[in-house]
Amino acid sequence: MDLIRHLEYFVAVAEERHFGRAAATLGVTQPPVSRAIKALENHLGLTLVERTPDGAAITEHGAALLPRARLIVDDSRRLTSAAQSLTTSGTIRIGLVPQLDDAIATRIAASVGTRARVETAAAVSLLDRVRSNELDVAVIDHPVVLDRVVAGPVITLPRRICVPAGHRSAQAERPRLRMLSDLAFATTPRTANPPAHDLMLDAFRRRALDPEVLVARTFRELTTAVASGRCFGLVPASSPTLPGTAHLDLAAEDVALRVRIIHREAEAESITPLIDRILLQASR
Repeated sequence: MDLIRHLEYFVAVAEERHFGRAAATLGVTQPPVSRAIKALENHLGLTLVERTPDGAAITEHGAALLPRARLIVDDSRRLTSAAQSLTTSGTIRIGLVPQLDDAIATRIAASVGTRARVETAAAVSLLDRVRSNELDVAVIDHPVVLDRVVAGPVITLPRRICVPAGHRSAQAERPRLRMLSDLAFATTPRTANPPAHDLMLDAFRRRALDPEVLVARTFRELTTAVASGRCFGLVPASSPTLPGTAHLDLAAEDVALRVRIIHREAEAESITPLIDRILLQASR
């Protein structure tokens, strides 16, 4: 059996607590995920996951093995990345958090040119990959716990609140944040950057808004969830207003995206000023 792939499926189900959502995250259909979990359980002689009316629950044995499974999956990805780096001499490996505007990402890629290899991942993952020399430089959201990396100044990028086009807040002459109380908040999972996630929810609570959180890992997931009428989310101020959505200028200081560039020691010193200029232009 492909143990690493089966462990990857197990980790996805454990994190999503749902077979369907795990399959969507992995980019596969649900049956292969169910078969992989069953095969892994047979291989280990343990029940790892139990189906529930709401999705899936991790058993006591599953919870005990989950940290080790995550390490194995992460190590396999690092091995693959390290092997790729050996064949990409001269490549500048750049990591970006998914909250960054696509226009910023393309400007960075165009500025670096053919040497650029741009990847998207959560802040915690990017930080770890910069430390392990799998990436030369990364742009991560702030705040995050930093150590063993060089971090640039915090840059603030404006964002707007994206709501369903038919929602009362979109129709109001003077919308208020509390009008969003009937909507969930679509955002990246807390594991992507716990401090930034918690600070955003705290900012909402200070304004009498305590929303349910709906995980949206990509801009597409966020905007389609908003268009369906289930939730609101945060989008770059320069983003176009897509069908079924509306943009609100509310709590600008609280919802702004704060980012910083990180790299290791003297590495990537030639590329960081270029990325810094692009981010500063976007902040104005």
